[in-house]
Amino acid sequence: MLKVHNEGRGVCGLFPRDIAATKVEQVGTFARQHQHPLACVMEEN
Repeated sequence: MLKVHNEGRGVCGLFPRDIAATKVEQVGTFARQHQHPLACVMEEN
């Protein structure tokens, strides 16, 4: 959490594409519902 605070971003996990897409959707939905300014994106390595 401190890395994200200091640098603006951080890696939270490495997952297969379908699981990562589901997690990104879940995090985005939760953040919007609770009015949190959280962005979650999926990047390919």
